[in-house]
Amino acid sequence: MRSNVHKSRSNFGLWLDKQEDLTISALEKASDISYVTISKLCKDQNYLPRLSTIAKVNKGLKTLGKDIDLKDFFAKEFY
Repeated sequence: MRSNVHKSRSNFGLWLDKQEDLTISALEKASDISYVTISKLCKDQNYLPRLSTIAKVNKGLKTLGKDIDLKDFFAKEFY
């Protein structure tokens, strides 16, 4: 597990940090989203991603073998 002592993290960022087999770089390649955008998803609790961004992240995570419900992380923006 990576140390996040000095980082402020969103719930998605905290989840990603716990994944031993997943990095931002791997998700960047699998989802076709920039490193900066994924980093923003991980750092900024108030960042409101577009639905298309969430769909790409979801597709990338599934490609990497992670089947999670992104509503757990981004639901407040859409309900």
